[in-house]
Amino acid sequence: MHFLNESVLWLLFVVPPVGAALVWAAWRQKKRLLEHFGSEELWSRYSRPLTIGRYQWKGLCVFLCLVSLMVALARPSFQHGRVEFPRGTIDVIALVDVSRSMAVPDYKGQVSGDGYGGGTRLDMAKYLLLNDVIASLRGNRLGVVTYSGEAFPQAFITDDMPAMKWVMRRAITIGSAPGEGSALAKALYLSFQLFDLDSDPGHRKIIVLFSDGGSDDDPAALSAALQECRRRGIEVVAAGLGSNARQAIPVRELSPLDQIQFRNKQWYEVDGQVVNDTAIDENLLRLIANRTGGRYVRVRMRSDFHIGSLMSRTEVTYQKGEQEVFYFPLLLAVLFLALAMAAPLEPRPHDRDKDFLTTLRLRR
Repeated sequence: MHFLNESVLWLLFVVPPVGAALVWAAWRQKKRLLEHFGSEELWSRYSRPLTIGRYQWKGLCVFLCLVSLMVALARPSFQHGRVEFPRGTIDVIALVDVSRSMAVPDYKGQVSGDGYGGGTRLDMAKYLLLNDVIASLRGNRLGVVTYSGEAFPQAFITDDMPAMKWVMRRAITIGSAPGEGSALAKALYLSFQLFDLDSDPGHRKIIVLFSDGGSDDDPAALSAALQECRRRGIEVVAAGLGSNARQAIPVRELSPLDQIQFRNKQWYEVDGQVVNDTAIDENLLRLIANRTGGRYVRVRMRSDFHIGSLMSRTEVTYQKGEQEVFYFPLLLAVLFLALAMAAPLEPRPHDRDKDFLTTLRLRR
């Protein structure tokens, strides 16, 4: 057995002298109080006799209570088995396009149910994040950035996957990032900031981009962002979402503000014209993967996206397990405290009467 907080044990050298001094002081104080009312020969006949043994018994109980408490605070422990600590070496940021074009229902029938809409491109991105990316992390960490006209940090890099799942199911929606359009370069620079803020310098850094390839960035700005990815050693895995067909955007899949604005419309319109220029831009997504040394995956079905092999690198360290037994001395402390409180300082009344009658018989 050993103690995890040994420094507390030094208090054991203080408890005995302090406890003895308090017991002696209590004894002396009561004796002086009784002497104030008269001589001992007179008040001892008609009052309860003052016995130092009872003070000593109460003091012993208090002393053992304090000792047990000090031992409990020192955290006695036994080595028991071993504990496994998975330690990830990869930090991932999911970059999710939440512009209006991601509301096209290209995956109707493939992803639906609680947390998903009508099988939109964004629904597929959320499904893959929840069921493939998170499931493949195993001790690694994940952050989420959404972008439209501006970039927005939905979740900082963390290993709290239950909280991350909540964010993905409820907070990632069409229009959950401010602005109009698709500002991919701004989203990349925001990802760099999150890496700088929370990522270990020795960790592998990956950006998983879920997009249909739409971008309103200046080509020079996007090229500079991709060069910065390469310089930092960040890989980009680009998941292409959507079909090659030109489709309209249903208003029911857009943000609540858009649904109010176009409440009498079935399809999203600009200047009275239905917007249907929503085909996937694979060339841009391939360019992003090639410039960063990453890869491009075209997602036609859920089974097309398998990123587990890329994110499965983890290290496992072992440490001797500790089984703490502080509760045993803590229970003893409670027991001794109860005894100290229950133990009387003076004899019970019938014991006092017996002593008084015995004294009278002897005098007769």
